[in-house]
Amino acid sequence: MKGLKRIKRGQVLFFLSLLLTVIFSIKFFPLRKLGYQEIPVTTDILDEKNYIWAAKSFLQTGIPAAWSNLDAYQPLKKRENIGFDGLSLTSKNQKPSFDNRGDFDYPITAITEVDVGKGKEQILIVQPFFDHSFFSGIIFGLKTSNNLSNFEKVNPEDYRLIAIYVSIFTGFLIFLLSYLLYGPFVSIISFLIYSSANIYLLVSRYALIENILVPLSLLTILFLLLYKKTLFKRSYQKRLLLILSGISAGLALTTKELGIASVLTGILILLNYKASKKEILHFLISAVLFGSIFYVYAFIVSPKLFFEIFINQVNRGFFGSLNFIHSFYRPHFNGFPLEGWWVFGFICLIFLISDFKKHFEVAAGFVSYLFVFLFFSGLNHPWYSLTLVPYMVIASGVFIYEMLKELSILKIALFFLFPFSSTFYWGYNVFHDQKVNVLIYRIFLLLFLGLITFCFLGKEKRKLHSRSKLKICLSVILFLIVFKVFQWNQYGWTYIIANWGKLPFSF
Repeated sequence: MKGLKRIKRGQVLFFLSLLLTVIFSIKFFPLRKLGYQEIPVTTDILDEKNYIWAAKSFLQTGIPAAWSNLDAYQPLKKRENIGFDGLSLTSKNQKPSFDNRGDFDYPITAITEVDVGKGKEQILIVQPFFDHSFFSGIIFGLKTSNNLSNFEKVNPEDYRLIAIYVSIFTGFLIFLLSYLLYGPFVSIISFLIYSSANIYLLVSRYALIENILVPLSLLTILFLLLYKKTLFKRSYQKRLLLILSGISAGLALTTKELGIASVLTGILILLNYKASKKEILHFLISAVLFGSIFYVYAFIVSPKLFFEIFINQVNRGFFGSLNFIHSFYRPHFNGFPLEGWWVFGFICLIFLISDFKKHFEVAAGFVSYLFVFLFFSGLNHPWYSLTLVPYMVIASGVFIYEMLKELSILKIALFFLFPFSSTFYWGYNVFHDQKVNVLIYRIFLLLFLGLITFCFLGKEKRKLHSRSKLKICLSVILFLIVFKVFQWNQYGWTYIIANWGKLPFSF
C-alpha cells in the first residue's frame, strides 16, 4: 500500500509540475516573440537563410545549392554557360538533379547579386552545397514554401518563429530531463531559467544548426534515462528506447559533425549503466545508420568534392586553447548585452562536474560537447557554444535548488555576484533614478551579507539543522529573492528588446 501511495503521489507531483510548465510556457510565449523578426539582427549571420536555401533547393532538385566561402568549391578551370535561376544553378540550360548527377563535374559555382537584407551584394553560389547537412534547414524552413523561387524570399519572420517553437520544445525537454534526474523543484527552476533569462531567450531565436543539436542531444539522454527506469521492464521496451536514443544521436551527427558528441554521450552513459555489449550495439547501430545519412548521400553525389570539403573543414583556422576561455564570459553575438546568467551557468557546471558520478548524465553531455568543441579547435564562431546551453541551464537549476536547501555561503555569494546583480540592473536599475538604484542595491548587498553572516554563525553553532526556524526563515527569504529575480528577468527582457541597438555602450 505504501508503495502504491508513493507512486500515486509521484504521478500527481509530475502532472502538477507539468501543468505549471505549460502555464509558464503560455505566459512566456508573448515575451519570446517580442521583436523576433528583427532582434537579434537578421543580416549578421547569413547561415540562418543559407541553410533553408540549401534545404529548399535540395527538396526541389535533389542537389542542394547555397552560399559558401570554402576554397574547396573553387573549380580548377573556368566554366562557361553557368546560370542561376534564383534558387539553383544551371549548366548549359540543364538544372542539376539527383538523377542526372553523372552529367555534371561537380562543383559548379557562380557569382550572383542578391539582397540578404543589406542591399544588393555579390556572393558565391555553389552546388552541391556540402558545408553542412540541409537537415536543420528543413526544420527551420517549415513555414517557408517548398516552391521557393528565390533566395530573397526566405523571410526572417518565418524561420525565426520556427526557432522559437524549437526553443519551447527544448524547454520542455529540459524540464523532463531535470525532473527525471533531480525532481520537480530543480526541473521547474531550470525551465524558468531557460524561459526567462535574457541571454538564453536571445540565443534560442537563431535559426542555426546548434539550436537543432540541443533538443537532439537532450532526447538522446532522455531516452537512456527512461531505459534505465524500472517503469520499462520488458526487453522490447528497453530495446526500443535504446534505438530511439541512437536515432536521436544519429540525427545530431547527420545534422552537423559536432553531433558526434551526442553519440559519445550515449556511449559514456551506457558504460556507466553497465549495459551489455548487445545493448550498446542497439544504440550504436541506430546512431551509425541515421548519423551517416547525409555523408552517404554526399559521397554518392560527388565523392571527390565530399573528401575535398572534409579536408577543407579540418584545415580551417585554428583557435586552439582559447576556445573555451573566449566563450566563458559571454556569447560574442553582435549587440548582445553583458549579463550574468551565462558565466553563472559555466560556474554552476564546475560545481556539478566536481561530483561527476552524482550528476553523470548532465556531466557526460557537457564534457562530450566540450571535448569535441576543443578537439576541432576551429575558428571560434559564437554559435559553437550554443550546444552547451542545456547543461548550463540544468546546472544552474541544481545550483539554485541546493543554495535554497543547504544555505551554502559560497553559493549565496556567487548567486548575488552574477544572476542577481545582472538581473537587478536590467530588470530594475534601468527603470529608476540613479540615486534610488544605488540605495536599493546597497540595501540588497547588506541583506545578502546578513544572510551569509547568519548562515556562518548558524553553522558554527550548529543551528542550521533541517527543521530549525533559522534555516526555514533564511530559505524563505532566499526563495523570495529568487522569485523576484525571475520577475526582473521579464522586465529586463522588455527593456532590452525596446532599446535594442541603443543599449549603454558599456553593455
